[in-house]
Amino acid sequence: MSASSSHSSSTPSWHGFKARELPEVPAWVEPLGRAGHVAKGVVYFIIGFLAFKLAIGAGGEISGSREAIREIGQQPFGQVLLGLTAIGLIGYTVWRWVQAAKDTEGEGGEAKGIFKRIGYAISGIAYLSLGLYAGSLALGMGGSSGSGDSAASSLLDSVWGRVLLGIAAVITIGVALYFIYKAYQAKFMTKYKIGEMSEGARKAALNAGRIGLSTRGVAFAIIGGFILMSAIRGTSDGEIAGMSDALAAIAAQTYGKVLIGITGFGLMCYAVHMFLMARYRRFNVTS
Repeated sequence: MSASSSHSSSTPSWHGFKARELPEVPAWVEPLGRAGHVAKGVVYFIIGFLAFKLAIGAGGEISGSREAIREIGQQPFGQVLLGLTAIGLIGYTVWRWVQAAKDTEGEGGEAKGIFKRIGYAISGIAYLSLGLYAGSLALGMGGSSGSGDSAASSLLDSVWGRVLLGIAAVITIGVALYFIYKAYQAKFMTKYKIGEMSEGARKAALNAGRIGLSTRGVAFAIIGGFILMSAIRGTSDGEIAGMSDALAAIAAQTYGKVLIGITGFGLMCYAVHMFLMARYRRFNVTS
């Protein structure tokens, strides 16, 4: 990218990043997308903050998305906050599905674009599960995951289940590499309303996005490795790896506290990336 900044009245640019054309979306999509980015950011900030606290010896714990949701519920007005988080995450789900169906990112109908759009839809399913979990806790329903553990155990007991897990592992590792590539390219900057951002906000968006996506990529690579091992060897408890397993693996290394501190900071940067997306992301709303 060039080191100079430039601005044009029609298409503002900054350090070579130019706002790209995006397909139109209905007006109702924008608030859902913004609320969803905030809710996702809150979850990642809590995961990162708890890991960082553990690293500096100020309490904290290794946690995943569901543990972060439960942490929200333990705060003052926890059930209200859980309800808002559930709404935000379900809103993010809808936004992901609209991205897939309406091609809001302009990915196109070629193989590469279709693959990305399928990824958006699958991502939506994951955040729907998390949103429903938050909603069940908000309503005092407990949000038990026993049926999910039973399904995972059944999957690991069958040959075809392990084949599917192996495919999932390869996809997860591929997604991890894509996150790291995405961090390097920093094309996420083309989704911002660059012309409306201060110089400080632009720099924060670039740095938080790069650090956050890289950290998330490393975590996903570790998760993919665990899933692959589960597919090959099975597991003793029938559980499939998640974010907390990835963080535990990092913490178990030499200089684990330093590494988990860096990882926690990186996940908090990813949260900042989500918050800035919520504030400054461009939505090409139908007029």
